[in-house]
Amino acid sequence: MKNAIYDERYARPGLYWGSRPTALAREVARIARSPLRLPRSLVDLGCGEGRDPIYFARRGYRVLGVDISSVGIRKAKQRASRLGVSARFLVGDIRTYRLARPADVVFSSGALNNIPRRLRKARFEHFKASTKPGGINAMNADVPKPYIPPQTTNPFASPFRSGELLGYYWDWEILDAGQGEFISHSGGIPHRKAMDVVIARKPPRPS
Repeated sequence: MKNAIYDERYARPGLYWGSRPTALAREVARIARSPLRLPRSLVDLGCGEGRDPIYFARRGYRVLGVDISSVGIRKAKQRASRLGVSARFLVGDIRTYRLARPADVVFSSGALNNIPRRLRKARFEHFKASTKPGGINAMNADVPKPYIPPQTTNPFASPFRSGELLGYYWDWEILDAGQGEFISHSGGIPHRKAMDVVIARKPPRPS
């Protein structure tokens, strides 16, 4: 089961993904400092041990972090409490979790590949419908490249096709999008990855 894989990873000493916020989280925070409307509420789907929710909460967001791993959620709560950060965390599966109310930001870094292809259209429709008018979706997903050896650390992962993620936001304003390659150090084993990134804004309500 997928949660057992992540439970085992997060049960190890230290933080599996490290404590530094992701590049996607830092970019969302940068955008929020621009003339765009300031996001207030944020849901992080697949938050792991809470590094990005804690980063956002420190910057004034009302944050909910959701992850399939109860071990990861427990570590996130403990770390937030230790740091004096106000953030909510709960156990939920990105494949099925439904947002209870619209958020200003729906965020997911490193978790979308857990959504099977057959579920993606419906899942992205839900993410978009659960975003307030003028709000933001910030997402990334691993994409395969023939010159990068495939990673087998998650047998449940389903790669996205290059450009697939952007296609789900054809009707939104694209604030940032692209593909990058980098060395990931997750789990303490450096490995090369390619990733598509999209930050998109939902059209505001007509005046």
